Amino acid sequence: MLCILKRANFIFLLLCLLVLLFLVSDSLRAAADKPLTIAFVPRSLDNPIFLDTFEEAQEKAHELGVRLEWVAPFTFSNSEQVEVIENLIRRKVDGMVLSVDDIKPIRQVISKAIRAGIPVATFDADSPGSERLFYIGIDNTKAGFAIGQALVDVVKKRGLADQELNTMIMTGARDALNLQERIRGFKEATAGEINLNIRAVLENQDNIKISIELTEDYVKNHPELDVIFFVGGWPFYVPAEAMINFQHWAQKGGIAVGIDIFYDALLLQKEGLIQYLVGQDLGAMGSQGLEYMVNYIKHNKRPPTFIETGLNHAGNDNLEYLLEVYKPWRVK
Repeated sequence: MLCILKRANFIFLLLCLLVLLFLVSDSLRAAADKPLTIAFVPRSLDNPIFLDTFEEAQEKAHELGVRLEWVAPFTFSNSEQVEVIENLIRRKVDGMVLSVDDIKPIRQVISKAIRAGIPVATFDADSPGSERLFYIGIDNTKAGFAIGQALVDVVKKRGLADQELNTMIMTGARDALNLQERIRGFKEATAGEINLNIRAVLENQDNIKISIELTEDYVKNHPELDVIFFVGGWPFYVPAEAMINFQHWAQKGGIAVGIDIFYDALLLQKEGLIQYLVGQDLGAMGSQGLEYMVNYIKHNKRPPTFIETGLNHAGNDNLEYLLEVYKPWRVK
């Protein structure tokens, strides 16, 4: 009788073990079948410049069989962006690709994500002081230098190289490293070539409406202004008629150059309100950034720490062609 009981207990334990192994293997299969979730966090949702990133990242996600999340504050805010990232950490997404300022709270929350086992990369605006895996985007110093060279060419062609030119720089947020680098490259390219008297550096807080208001107020109140360098394309999303002071200023000979190429900006250039643009491939940042992240997570393929996407140029010689290539953004 005792032997029968021992044998029954053994069989029962064996069955329990088999059931446990089945449940574990089933759970592992389910985890293996579950698609990766990669979150892209642009600087804000209200800036259309990131739509190309979203569209091409979405296409690549479909191709790779991963789930893309596109989340950000509606208007740019470092503190709100930190909250978004904190929430993604709590939800245990598989990876993140961020456009951020290189400031302490951002660096800290990136470190927190990495400690939680979530790899983090940056696109468009980098945080080299963090532990991010890689940055994909343009060399912003090169971009600033390129637009500075373009301005030098415009000024010399107009015969103004020997004149002091009152200049305003329009930037976004002071802490944005990418914008700081663009301004530095711009100053390097123009130094010793033309005589710029930089009278003001205006910050629009990465806000399109504020950028338009600042531009309109400044050109209205400073008729002596000769040159504007737009470090990004914030005020270029509206027709010329929506910036009547800027339109009149440009028609009287004001020189404007800027970084970011898209359809509406090219229309302003065609009307003569902007003399030259340098652009970045934000779509490639989306598709390639996602693919590099997925390959790292799935196959442990460590990417380069800097993936350069290159610059585009818009001058009078290729403007009509670019107006065919760049199309108005659809409502997504």
